[in-house]
Amino acid sequence: CPAYRFNRLYQRYVAEEIWARSLTAVERKREAFAAAFPPPTKAEQSDRLILNPALKMPAYFEGVEWHLQPGGWDGYDLTAPMAITGILPYVFSRGGYAAVAVGDRIMEQRREVLKQFRHEPRRVYDVGCGGAGTLGILRSMHPDAELIGGDLSATLLSNGHAMSERMGWNITFRQEDGRAVGEADNSVDAVISYALHHEMPQDVTRDVLKEMFRILEPGGEMLISDPPPFRAVPPLQAAILDWETVYRAEPFFTEAGLLNLAEAMTDIGFVDVDEYALQETGYPWVTIGRKPA
Repeated sequence: CPAYRFNRLYQRYVAEEIWARSLTAVERKREAFAAAFPPPTKAEQSDRLILNPALKMPAYFEGVEWHLQPGGWDGYDLTAPMAITGILPYVFSRGGYAAVAVGDRIMEQRREVLKQFRHEPRRVYDVGCGGAGTLGILRSMHPDAELIGGDLSATLLSNGHAMSERMGWNITFRQEDGRAVGEADNSVDAVISYALHHEMPQDVTRDVLKEMFRILEPGGEMLISDPPPFRAVPPLQAAILDWETVYRAEPFFTEAGLLNLAEAMTDIGFVDVDEYALQETGYPWVTIGRKPA
């Protein structure tokens, strides 16, 4: 289909140009951006930012240039200003990529996802938080909740911490693998996973779900939002999502599209599991379940 081929060519071109243009633009103002986004001090790291230089990166994660970003998440020291001043307002906020429809406002979508918790969260763990994007919105919705984010990327965590400190959000960030996090059994009443599971193999997703089940207190909820599974969208949309695997550095997109997260959660022991789309396009797609009381 010529229209499909042109559409995908254009998508690939834009995916590359995002970085070619934004990296160049940020480098022109490197001195100013570096001063505005200094690396965290040792004191900051020991308080609400806990980095682990000895953490071994999983084989599935290491060396992947996610979304075609040169060097991957930790490959560029000014990722934060590049995203905040360029990519978010001029590209991602307009939609039209992967599962996000043209014109979708992704931060508003994220807020709608967080409204799906069926109780008032008190202590929340964000697995694969990436930064403060989800946790910052959660703070505005639940000002008294204790918020913790974990991720593999030191760069994204440092950026999230810097944003949190500027905004007074009081969020704790820890560098850790989602399969073995620094939380005690039954220690949180809510877990959020936003746009994470399409970036890992199915077996890793299942291990993360088991770990989140462990740290949830009885009656606690896990809320997941990821691109919709292939079975939930028309065949052409499934083909477009599958395209991401090879052509936009999303090596596990196909695996994620074939996984039934609701079934996986049920197998692990979650109850009251539900899955649904928040709009007709199929995205955001929500899967939610509860640890038995």
